[in-house]
Amino acid sequence: HREGGKIAMQILHAGRYAYHHWAVAPSAIKSPISMFKPKALDSIGVERTINDFVRCAELAAQAGYDGVEVMGSEGYLINQFITKEANKRTDEWGGSYENRIRLPIEIVRRTREALGPDFIIVYRL
Repeated sequence: HREGGKIAMQILHAGRYAYHHWAVAPSAIKSPISMFKPKALDSIGVERTINDFVRCAELAAQAGYDGVEVMGSEGYLINQFITKEANKRTDEWGGSYENRIRLPIEIVRRTREALGPDFIIVYRL
């Protein structure tokens, strides 16, 4: 900041890559890199997760960060919702591409709504 630079905090949720018994994912499908089978998030859990991403961004702003980088890549939770291989849901968070892409869109939309136009949001594909 002293030299005019900006700083962003990278935020992510490991989803089915988590290495513990409490792992959650869009569907209860074990990842090839974890020994634990995740629990499928219900719709309330999906909404809580969106709120958790927004809260994380709010805390980053309070800590002095200029923005956040939302990790929608690398196979983490957001990416798991987007891919057909990891998302076998039949509700509003699965099935069609429009439904599968809803999670990252809602995270970014609600983060922007909560933090305003000047807060930097980077979405990593």
